[in-house]
Amino acid sequence: MTQTFKVTSEAPYDRHDYEILLKNGKKVFFNNWTDAQGFWFQNCQIPDFLDVIIVKDKQKVKSTGFAQ
Repeated sequence: MTQTFKVTSEAPYDRHDYEILLKNGKKVFFNNWTDAQGFWFQNCQIPDFLDVIIVKDKQKVKSTGFAQ
């Protein structure tokens, strides 16, 4: 049986932030997958440069209620 994926929403998907760790210990942050993926593919041929991509849930903004 073949399963087919059906798009349920055309809205941008932005539930995650992305952190790319470099071999030298530095970190590069992205708030969308397209930019993180682009950075990775632009630099993947550089020896000993990239280490890992960490996917993080976006921080929820807490409501402070009504202003006084």
